[in-house]
Amino acid sequence: MKIAATVILYHPDEIVIENILSYINSVEKLYIVDNTEMPLNEIRDALKKFPNTIYLNDGKNKGIAARLNQVSNLASNDGYDWLLTMDQDSSFPNESFINYLSCANSFEEKEKVSMFGINFDKKVDDSNICNSVKVNHLITSGSLLNLNLMPVIGRFDEKLFIDEVDFEYCLRSIVNGFNIIQFDSIFLAHNLGQTSYHRSFKTTKLTVRVLHSPVRIYYMTRNFLYVQSKYKETFPDEINLRRKVLFNRIKNNILYNKERLKVINYALKGFRDYKKNRVGKLE
Repeated sequence: MKIAATVILYHPDEIVIENILSYINSVEKLYIVDNTEMPLNEIRDALKKFPNTIYLNDGKNKGIAARLNQVSNLASNDGYDWLLTMDQDSSFPNESFINYLSCANSFEEKEKVSMFGINFDKKVDDSNICNSVKVNHLITSGSLLNLNLMPVIGRFDEKLFIDEVDFEYCLRSIVNGFNIIQFDSIFLAHNLGQTSYHRSFKTTKLTVRVLHSPVRIYYMTRNFLYVQSKYKETFPDEINLRRKVLFNRIKNNILYNKERLKVINYALKGFRDYKKNRVGKLE
């Protein structure tokens, strides 16, 4: 496997340097794409010092899908077969990335795998580190993307901008006859959003809640409805599950987010814009 990596940034802090160090020495090239309109000089300069790295910034926030397509084209033209896709807040603990590459490389019929991924939800202790399961969905961060299959599957859907980009691509991969494989005994340290403790209205206990900005709620709402319209007949169970996840996210943000009125307004705007076929970046 000839592997490159990419990390897509948006207003990163210095933690991104440590996160990149957890995988950069095990890939041949790293494409850093910075969606920040005006990057901080000290972080930008530190990123440029990494070996075998290409730093890209055009002063525009083009989202996730367009940047993944941009880097996929660059990596393919540079002769790479696989692309590790990372978020700025994700990292590999200890030797997990080396184990991950070994498992992917030894996987039978990997040419039929559109994406490999790993576990980010909870650590699983298993003597078989390469234990794999076929799944319908992986998050972008920590995934190994098979670049050779993109001409068949197609590019990432830029109508989505951010949110549901990975979900849609996975479902489209399966429709085209390819597999999505997760190694569930390998762990990725990944942050799903801003976490904080809040007292449950139901149990009165302090619990951790993942909160998002109202704009992210807009994209989550609009893009889920878009993906639902495409795949609800083919993947009814998966769509129903994602609908519940979205409902819970909106509910938690209405209950615990300090900008709850904005959350409601942006969720409604997401619904209206879906109905009006408005896609891409929210202007």
